[in-house]
Amino acid sequence: MTHGKLARLLDTHGPRPERWPPADRQAAATLLAASAEARAMLAEARRLEDRLGAGLPQPAPASVARLKAAVAREIARSPLPAPPGRWSRLLAALRPAAPAGWGALAAMACCALWLGLAASPSRVGDPLAPLQTLPIAEDSL
Repeated sequence: MTHGKLARLLDTHGPRPERWPPADRQAAATLLAASAEARAMLAEARRLEDRLGAGLPQPAPASVARLKAAVAREIARSPLPAPPGRWSRLLAALRPAAPAGWGALAAMACCALWLGLAASPSRVGDPLAPLQTLPIAEDSL
């Protein structure tokens, strides 16, 4: 771990090692043990967190306990989701067949049907021959 990565880690997750990703904790601990500059960065981050937290009002412990109990009651009361039925399992299995969505798949099927049913070209080598059979409004001018 480098000093720059430690600085990003402190900016992202704060100075408490328990908030750091497990993959980065050991590398950061090794750097902190070896580098005075890294320890100074950690101390500065702790001072900043303490200053920011000092001005915030702290909630009453009783209010936090009531909130936790209410959330736990609401979770306990809510029903479990129904297991997926046959139709939803079939749609989930077919989802990879239409990565751009079902509308795109339907549009491609319509284009394929239109091209399959179009009249064969009257002249060989004319790529626009199928389009010449379509009725087009004439200009009145």
